[in-house]
Amino acid sequence: MEEKESYLLITRYLSQQTTTEENEQLTDWIASSPLNETTFYAIKTVWQESENVSRADSQSALNKLKLKQAAAATEKSVKRIAPSGWYAVAAAMIGIMLVFGAGYQYYFQTAATEDVQQVTKAGQKKVFKLDDGTTVHLAPQSTLSYPTKLGRSKRVVALKGEAYFEVSKNPHRPFVVHTAELDVQVLGTHFNVKSYKSNNLTTVSLLEGKVKVILGGDDEDDYLLAPGQQLSLNHLNHRIYQHQFDVAAVTGWMTNTLVFKNDRLADAAEKMEKIYGIKVVFADQATADTRLYASFENETLINVLETIKAAGNVAYKITGNKVYLTLE
Repeated sequence: MEEKESYLLITRYLSQQTTTEENEQLTDWIASSPLNETTFYAIKTVWQESENVSRADSQSALNKLKLKQAAAATEKSVKRIAPSGWYAVAAAMIGIMLVFGAGYQYYFQTAATEDVQQVTKAGQKKVFKLDDGTTVHLAPQSTLSYPTKLGRSKRVVALKGEAYFEVSKNPHRPFVVHTAELDVQVLGTHFNVKSYKSNNLTTVSLLEGKVKVILGGDDEDDYLLAPGQQLSLNHLNHRIYQHQFDVAAVTGWMTNTLVFKNDRLADAAEKMEKIYGIKVVFADQATADTRLYASFENETLINVLETIKAAGNVAYKITGNKVYLTLE
């Protein structure tokens, strides 16, 4: 959509003269970039100053917004159009935004809120709320970056690692979790995202509501999940898997619950390292490939290792924060 067309569409929307299709078009345009969002609210401010006042009063309002030069630059073009009604105001606004577009962009960028980073170490978890009411459970060895004030048209956060989200529902402000491999977009729901750099899989697991998973930032390559479904993306071969999942196995990290169902000991060790803040060292590949059936709920590291020893004939030795495993 061209610049002038977008400004006219905004003013028609503000005057309640748009169709449903045009409203959807405007919503997509606003959500497509931070600058478009800034432009929309800037025009809305001018519109509110101009609404239900005479042309002279409108000029006065613009002066208060320090737009004297822009108003003067557009005066001639306004005279060629009907001096009353939404179209005249729209034409004036187009001139204002064309002249002061760079100024608006500079102002809103410099006034933007700073990003916050929540970081956890091995063995550490955090629970906190975002300014929209969304609750975030951040897993060990994870980082969540977000602005102190989430966007007015789209709420975007960036995740490295794993987190469980309880999103505050707002149909006009989609919530987006950005990872290195994919984006997760929701309106209001509970879901878990796992995207560790050291892991070959990025997974999105949905517990409540609906989510849309977007791969590579391309809206045409997206997948809808229903409650109980998980989408996994393999970074190595780019294969996509969509299937049912075990809730306890996915969300157990929040309560120090470990669930292993025929898992390789190497995969089990990854979870243990994050929860207990240790480093697991295998004697050989055969030990790492040992399969394990077990579940633990808030158990000590020693109890977990003793169970693994009994179930898999695996001996262990602890030195500092390192756990050495070998087949007996």
